[in-house]
Amino acid sequence: MSDLSLQTREVDGAITVLSIGGHLDKRTKGQLDQAISGLAERGRLRMVVNCQKLTYLSSDGMGVFLSHLIKIRKAGGDIKFCVMSSESKTVLSLLGLQNLLQVFEAEDEAIEEFRKADAAAETGKKEEGGEGKLSIELIPVEGTDDVSVAVLKGFIDRHTLSILDRNLKQLMDEGRVRMVVDCADLTYISSNGMGTFIAYVNRTRNKGGDIRFCNMRDIARTVITMLGLHNLFQIFDSRDKAIASYQA
Repeated sequence: MSDLSLQTREVDGAITVLSIGGHLDKRTKGQLDQAISGLAERGRLRMVVNCQKLTYLSSDGMGVFLSHLIKIRKAGGDIKFCVMSSESKTVLSLLGLQNLLQVFEAEDEAIEEFRKADAAAETGKKEEGGEGKLSIELIPVEGTDDVSVAVLKGFIDRHTLSILDRNLKQLMDEGRVRMVVDCADLTYISSNGMGTFIAYVNRTRNKGGDIRFCNMRDIARTVITMLGLHNLFQIFDSRDKAIASYQA
């Protein structure tokens, strides 16, 4: 049985390529866990995992990636995979992870996806005057007890995340757990911004509510698709349709 080999190198100063070789299973998963933990502790949160020399992947090994993935995404990073064998892809399919993880045919494609996200973020900042500001207007829906619209304008990243958290918490505290998030003027949302919505959608659903989106731009839709969240949230073309979905 082949041992696990791990090699890292930096790309663009912010991306880490983690090349894996050998067997990743219950016996060797501790090596991987230690490697990813070390990268995260050093702030290396954008990882490309090159699986070209990976000869075996077990569900235990995949579990290591999953244990780190959500925390890394909430912190604004991600783990992307490339050059994965058909056998490893089958493991992902059997575990139902094909929509949660991004798998690319080539390493360059995975790296380029991070660069595209950077470019989108920069575009969003320029559209907002370069400051990345965020404003949120909360509008109760007449004739309902607990439906509200949160109108977002600006840019959601780690600098404006507290604004989003504060407003969602306010709605929860007021018992308005059925939320419609209008994204018509949202120029960009980062993965950690979506992480905040993930946290709150679980809280609202536990109280019989939900968080539903409308008027979402392509940039925001791309982030949701990248994170495999398109099956978690309902997205509508208009505010009226999103509000009506609660009345159905």
